[in-house]
Amino acid sequence: MEKHQSNAPYGHQKPGNRYRYLLLCLPVFLCLIPFYFSPSLRSRTRHCLELSTSKRPFHNDLEKWCPLPDVTHPGDDGLKASEHFMNSKQLQLQVERLAAAVRVPTESYDDNGDVDEDPRWETFEEFHQVLEQLFPLVHSQLELRKVNRYGLQFTFRGTDASLKPILLAAHQDVVPAGTASRWSYPPYGGHFDGSFVWGRGAADCKNVLIGILSAIEDLLSQAFVPRRTIVLSFGFDEETGGLRGAAALNQSLIEEWGSDSFLLVLDEGGMGIESQGNVLYAYPGVGEKGYYDIQLTLEVNGGHSSRPPKNTGIGIMADAIVALENKPYSPRLTQPSPFRRVLECRARYSPEAVQPWLRDELLSGNEGKIAKKLADEETEDKWLVQTSQAIDVITGGIKVNALPENVQLQVNHRVALHDSADYINKHIQEVLTPIARKYEFQFRGFNTSLSEKLSLETSSSRILEAQSLQIIDPSPISPTDNDVWAVFSGTLRHVFESTKSGQGKIVVPAGNIMTGNTDTVHYWGLTSNIYRFTPSRNGTRMYQHGIDERMGITAHLEGMRLYYDLIRNFDVWEEE
Repeated sequence: MEKHQSNAPYGHQKPGNRYRYLLLCLPVFLCLIPFYFSPSLRSRTRHCLELSTSKRPFHNDLEKWCPLPDVTHPGDDGLKASEHFMNSKQLQLQVERLAAAVRVPTESYDDNGDVDEDPRWETFEEFHQVLEQLFPLVHSQLELRKVNRYGLQFTFRGTDASLKPILLAAHQDVVPAGTASRWSYPPYGGHFDGSFVWGRGAADCKNVLIGILSAIEDLLSQAFVPRRTIVLSFGFDEETGGLRGAAALNQSLIEEWGSDSFLLVLDEGGMGIESQGNVLYAYPGVGEKGYYDIQLTLEVNGGHSSRPPKNTGIGIMADAIVALENKPYSPRLTQPSPFRRVLECRARYSPEAVQPWLRDELLSGNEGKIAKKLADEETEDKWLVQTSQAIDVITGGIKVNALPENVQLQVNHRVALHDSADYINKHIQEVLTPIARKYEFQFRGFNTSLSEKLSLETSSSRILEAQSLQIIDPSPISPTDNDVWAVFSGTLRHVFESTKSGQGKIVVPAGNIMTGNTDTVHYWGLTSNIYRFTPSRNGTRMYQHGIDERMGITAHLEGMRLYYDLIRNFDVWEEE
């Protein structure tokens, strides 16, 4: 035992010394009281400590940025190599399958009614019949459960029940095609021009659905029996939020498997594969920005347009729109953000292609300056560090000689990871307060009324009401530092480094943030390993949601290789 020097045991110290110790401890104790009772203070302190410790050893060493996973090759499992999809026979087969899927107009609408009431859902019955014809082995050998009538849940039961299953997801529905005469080819014709299959849904995301089913059909034709169960989940209203499709499918999965029961969820999405010199950047989505719609309604007195007030309701609302658009949300790049990892990857592997200032700012840890510069450059990257605001719908007035009594607009926000719906509510109130004072109207909404603050009479005939519509929080961030990511990203390297366009190049997988949302918003409880990736190189998957949507057939075949080899690699992998 170590000996401590001391003149006297503590119990025999003089009373004066004891009081002096008490006086010294009292200020410390008083300082700790607010820390103990304030969770926000504790959280901020912990955040500061994490940032201070995480910056020092890692981010000032460029050689430690963006480590590459090992290439994950499928083992000798007796199956054909995935390259067998890249022949002319498979190409013709996939053209036929994808074109047949495109020909069924499985449109979903914002005003769709329930599946048993709205006849517009009936096209999905036809689509299911087409799938059954295209994939006879899948329908004869896998378990199929139809959820809420049109949701498809296939189960390829594995031989080892102790292994967590994997979930491959896609959606059956498409956005409406709009005016057919504006398309180069009919939107539901499934035209093939020798390189691309054209039509609504060809690139979003019947290509994913057909690719997954084709990989499974091919494995079944080789008498493959998995050790690990494979579940396919195909919703039918992703384009309108997934509340009838993926939400119901998730409930079905939870009932059978339980929470946190899956090893991996892979859905459509991500930012594809981007070529930069001898590097191919693969950008799976490891998180999604939030989604928040707000409706603003202005009620004013009407009357004859021959005797208009100084400002009509539409004029007032126009002023409010200008105020909102002149106050964008502040950009911010947090140190843990996946997008910071993306920037590190670019700076390390393509230093000649990034902004000349980026490397030094990353090394210095100056995320604030990086975010501001990215936002000022007005590239698409700005929306990975900033909440977006888009005023998409406005209505007002019913007759040209009558003053409008009701003007309404809807604002869509894609919420950055560092923001929230509550923050947006506060921001809108602050921006519109001067407008409310200027025109002397009441501002109601978000559980707040500004009428008292503005010293207005509650009987004011001018009322601006704010209403929250759909809200989706920013998603949890999926890990990119565990073994599941290593297998997934290693398979990405294996497949795309062995394609014709990838030979001699290095694939750098980097998890990124999606600005849009997918059906995965309903699957958060199944696993933390949720990845969103439509396997396609830039320029091969074009005009999703737009006129002349089309999908490159070679890229489609490469995507099938990924699904095929992921199934094989995860089937032999032993989780710890």
